[in-house]
Amino acid sequence: MSAMSEDEQAEETEEEEQNENPLDNAEYLREQYHGESKTQAEIAEDHGVTSSTVSHYMSKHGVETRGTQVIDERLEDAEWLEAAYHGDGLVEGGATMQEIADEVGCSDGTVMRRLRQHGVIEPPSEEGEEDEEDDEGAFEEPDEQ
Repeated sequence: MSAMSEDEQAEETEEEEQNENPLDNAEYLREQYHGESKTQAEIAEDHGVTSSTVSHYMSKHGVETRGTQVIDERLEDAEWLEAAYHGDGLVEGGATMQEIADEVGCSDGTVMRRLRQHGVIEPPSEEGEEDEEDDEGAFEEPDEQ
């Protein structure tokens, strides 16, 4: 019996890893997403992960997405988003971005972009980061000389 080359060993290891995690398998992702027309959120739910994780694996394996069209018109409704995120629209006390994403069938990143687009949340600012740095030193005792 001949010994396996390094390339054959690497290929076998990669196949074993893909068998352990079906999301790390391009054929499986294509079948779920295109063949069965599941959303990334639905695939994520099937595997107990976030839709962002599914998106990562789809990108990694070059699985093309269906496009950037709005999946659910509620994402264009600023009042609905405000109620879902800050109020009692979906969950008492407000839903997380992931909970909203699961409800409308998209990624949490899409929800975050729509929340920002409609002014429900503020985009991160570089000034805010500087202010945080300034605040950290605000309570320090001055050096005595």
